Amino acid sequence: MVRHILLFAMLLPVLAGCESQTSMIYASPSLPDSKEGRQCLPHFILGLGRQLDLTGKEAMHLGGITTPRSLEYQVTKFHGVGTECIIARGE
Repeated sequence: MVRHILLFAMLLPVLAGCESQTSMIYASPSLPDSKEGRQCLPHFILGLGRQLDLTGKEAMHLGGITTPRSLEYQVTKFHGVGTECIIARGE
């Protein structure tokens, strides 16, 4: 019992630093044969580097999409360092 509590106490700071979030920016009925474009950039603690295009135009361009069906914002971080992605699906 003491081992389990000690293990949990050691892993708690690691688990508290993990963050994963997905938000739908725009959604309409999807098509089964839709294309997908993805723009992912690294996320740093101080916000240095390029900024993500939240309009989804860059992700649509990368996927060859002309008509968007959905735009999704995804963040995966560990203690402030990770990736941010915009995922565009459409025709």
